[in-house]
Amino acid sequence: MSNHLRHLLFTFLLATICWSTFSFSQTTSKPVNVDFDSSINLTERTEFLLTEQSLLLSDVLSMQDWRQHSDIVNIPEGVSLWLRFSVVNESTASKMLTLIAGNTFIDRAEAYLLDEQGRIIQSSRLQSDLSNTANLSRNGFKMSFTSRAESTFTIYMQIQDDGLSLIPIELWQSESYAKQSSMRLILIGAMSGGLSLLATYFLLTYILRNAPSRFWFCVFSASAMTTMLCAEGILPMLFMLPNFAAELTAISLISTLFAAIKITRIVFAPVSEIWIRAHYVLLVIPIVGIILLDDFYQLILLISFAALFFASKILATLFYRKAIDFRSATIYFLGWLALGIVGALEFYTFANNASHLSFSAPYPFAFSCLGVMLIGVAIISREQSIQAQKSAIQIQQITHLEQYNDLFQHAAEGLFTAFPNGDLIHVNPAICSLFGYKNNDEFIKFNPNLASLFATTKDVDLLLGELSIQQTVLGKEVKGKRRDGSEFWFSISCQIKKVKEQTLHFGSLFDITERRLHQINLQYLNTHDQLTGLYNRRHFLQIMTEKIEKFDETGKPFALVFLDVDQFKVINDTCGHSAGDIYIKELSLELFDVVSDKFPFARLSADQFGILIEHENGNQLRQFAQQLLDKVRNFGFRWDRHLFNQSVSIGIAVYESVIPSAEELLSFADTACLIAKEGGRDKIHIYSAELGMHSSYKRELYWINEVRSALKDDGFELFYQHYRPLAEQDDRDYYEVLVRLRTQDNDLVAPDFFMPSAEKAHISHNIDKNVIENYFKWLNTHSDNMASLAKANINLSGFSLSDDDFKFFLLNAFEKYQIPYHKICFEITETMAIIKMKDAIEFIKEFRKLGCMFALDDFGSGFSSYSYLKNLPVDFLKIDGNFIRDILSDKIDLAMVTSIRDVAEAMKIKTVAEFVESKEVMVQIGKLGLDYAQGFCIATPMPLSEFESYSSIENQSNM
Repeated sequence: MSNHLRHLLFTFLLATICWSTFSFSQTTSKPVNVDFDSSINLTERTEFLLTEQSLLLSDVLSMQDWRQHSDIVNIPEGVSLWLRFSVVNESTASKMLTLIAGNTFIDRAEAYLLDEQGRIIQSSRLQSDLSNTANLSRNGFKMSFTSRAESTFTIYMQIQDDGLSLIPIELWQSESYAKQSSMRLILIGAMSGGLSLLATYFLLTYILRNAPSRFWFCVFSASAMTTMLCAEGILPMLFMLPNFAAELTAISLISTLFAAIKITRIVFAPVSEIWIRAHYVLLVIPIVGIILLDDFYQLILLISFAALFFASKILATLFYRKAIDFRSATIYFLGWLALGIVGALEFYTFANNASHLSFSAPYPFAFSCLGVMLIGVAIISREQSIQAQKSAIQIQQITHLEQYNDLFQHAAEGLFTAFPNGDLIHVNPAICSLFGYKNNDEFIKFNPNLASLFATTKDVDLLLGELSIQQTVLGKEVKGKRRDGSEFWFSISCQIKKVKEQTLHFGSLFDITERRLHQINLQYLNTHDQLTGLYNRRHFLQIMTEKIEKFDETGKPFALVFLDVDQFKVINDTCGHSAGDIYIKELSLELFDVVSDKFPFARLSADQFGILIEHENGNQLRQFAQQLLDKVRNFGFRWDRHLFNQSVSIGIAVYESVIPSAEELLSFADTACLIAKEGGRDKIHIYSAELGMHSSYKRELYWINEVRSALKDDGFELFYQHYRPLAEQDDRDYYEVLVRLRTQDNDLVAPDFFMPSAEKAHISHNIDKNVIENYFKWLNTHSDNMASLAKANINLSGFSLSDDDFKFFLLNAFEKYQIPYHKICFEITETMAIIKMKDAIEFIKEFRKLGCMFALDDFGSGFSSYSYLKNLPVDFLKIDGNFIRDILSDKIDLAMVTSIRDVAEAMKIKTVAEFVESKEVMVQIGKLGLDYAQGFCIATPMPLSEFESYSSIENQSNM
């Protein structure tokens, strides 16, 4: 072989080896056959290589370290990702193909198409220079090319991005791609148009209706449309911001979700503030991601956040569904469920590393439109539901308004509406009738202001002043003026209220003239004697007390003139109490001619009067008292065929600064009157400390001081004395509560010594209060003794029967110490019951209703006992001990007791024998049929502090 031939053969072999080496470096992976239906995923058939960005394709062709392409690739800064794969066309016809790679968020991409000889036959580029803005979309890289028949070619792609990147690679038949792409663009346009229409409609209706939910749905629809257009790359291309597609998409999605939160808050009001604030806080997460993360992590974060948000919306709908109607909640739930399906489809596409055309495009768009529309329908449904509720409430309000109008028109009390200054707006018929007008118009014509209704303008000024400060005035009692000029009392209540941004004054009033007069009468009766119309004792003492308190300021001398009718009992005993009442009434009129209304004039007791007179000297006092004596001497009282010429004894006490109280002054005047009586009656005596008082006065004054000292220093001691039933065996305790006075000399004395003086000084009721208070307190602290108690008898003085304050004290004592009413029996002496017959009957009836019992003590001592007994509703008669003590030897006593027993049985009254001092007497009274026995034979009086039950005493005596 010639040298020339050998040289040619070597050159051919070398070229073949080089070509084989070059071809292997290009197509190491299995080539893709173009014989596929519409598209094929090239991810698993693609190799990748990371190089410096400065390397060219010629530099990359010679590199050998290509690796299998994965779904996610990390592209460091300053590095390019090279991808390559081969395509073979074994058919005899050329085919048009379209390469789809990457997504909207890739920064830069460039592709080269090489034939079998390694020549570049086509190239395409995607970068931030906006060279493809004419396409109005930048949704990844696209390159269309022709695959010639029976040929093989290799595609190299250079991609530049920041950080991790998801690079789906698909090869499409160009015709199929055009159809799918056109369909997607049509759907995008349709959805954008639909969302735009929804946003516009809800914006306009928001302006008309001012419904916040419609405004936020407008924002929701517009933001959803913006999110879709940004994800497709359309808006970034229009605004020439292709490199910010991820950021724009994230911002739009955040706006959509923010509007969704607002919609949920309004639709499901009231929603938990914690739930709302938690969602607001969650919105901060994607905002921070936009600033700190690259495109890939932004995408991951948005997908995760959207999924979490959709789940929370669905759960919130289920949780808060009861807050709204079922229909709206269901529609709202289905709307978010549809949007959740869209999210699931997009996530599935992303997870499978497929392009946006890999799945059937209509489903995401259809569910997106359905979800958004359902949310809008839910908002409208909720508004209709709220409107229906408002209509129902309005109907109810109208019904209530009609009822109120009926109430207003037919109310028994007067109702009115006015402005805060008192100008009247409307009044009801009741107030018209009350003031003497026919109707509302006539009333307001003559009474334009509330002031016209009041007798004095001062009252209306006070009312409006109080109303402006307190906003409410209740039960203010004022004097009104009718149309005819007559005055009457009415009670007015009113308040200030704001109605439809207007402050109004609403009020009611009713006639209280009768009640007011009754109150005035009660006040009068509280200060005046019912029989004579003069001041009563309580009010007279109050006047004296006030005068004493002002004595140091005024220095005007005054004196108390005390009058006591001589032998007044003669009239009562001769003609009865009715005659006595008439006499006292006429006598007070005679005395008033002298006293007139210059001086306070009072009836102090049944037959005693008091006059408080200012004077300049003693002669003036004597002249005044003498006029009173002369007036009484000349007064003859005629009753039936009887003529009475009674006299009075007068005692005068001049006030001096050393006298401590009104009671003391009254005591001095009473003492002076007593001396006048003892001096022969029909006389005047002026009290003087220097005068030599006789022993009876000193004795009275001594016991009065002892009683007052004992009341002040708690010097009374309680005793008890058992009494027993005779006809039956009873283990319970029956006893009488007794009182003893511990004198300042430490002597213990019985009531016989001090009680008459206390009654004259009108302080006996204070002793009764002391006894009741201390006994009730003791009984309350000894529950065992209370349980064994059948009846406890307590003595009451005559003055307690007529004292209203004593009644109140007694009622409060029972309540305070929880004492059963039925365990207490009050004893009233026969003499005092007859003297204060009317007061005694009222007192007995009032407390018998509560369960208390009453005993008439010392029965038989009066000469008219039987005639009064039938009028006294008592439960027991305690027969005077003078009849019992000698019953065995005195036939008259026996006859008297037998008579009393018969009367008591006829009236169904129990009898108690006093002073039973021997067993023989007890046997005798038992034979007579008396019910109870009391005396030393039964038990002696013992201190209450050493109380023993009768059963215990009896057992000890039997041992």
